[in-house]
Amino acid sequence: MRFVRGQIRDRRILIPVGIRTFADDPATAPGFTFHEFTALVDTGASRTCISQNVVDRVGLLGRGQIPVGNVKRTEMHETFLFYVGVWPSTEDQTPSAVFGVGDEILGIDGGDSRFYDVLLGMDILSRGTFKLDLDGSFEIGFPD
Repeated sequence: MRFVRGQIRDRRILIPVGIRTFADDPATAPGFTFHEFTALVDTGASRTCISQNVVDRVGLLGRGQIPVGNVKRTEMHETFLFYVGVWPSTEDQTPSAVFGVGDEILGIDGGDSRFYDVLLGMDILSRGTFKLDLDGSFEIGFPD
């Protein structure tokens, strides 16, 4: 398992994530690099959502719209195929290489926030483990 560890700040779990475009041709996929963004961990979100900034910087192409419901209403959202990566924590706090989390996902446009560009939903979190302690420390683990 590879782990991302941290501390809740201002009642938010924010972590750095990498987003990389999906390629229909797997032979070209290794040439794509991850772009770093700040993500809000949201266990109440079914899908990972991205801002327009992510779409523009990574060069994502829309794949069509789907209906998405929230507590107020159901709205149509544009979908995008992309990969998500994380930078696992290290014991000595040295930088680590980005680690791709599973296969591509079908995320949606999620609006813009001043705090984050990616809302990390259960489509990613359910691929690993999530632990939150009473002192506000957290650990998110993904299998190798």
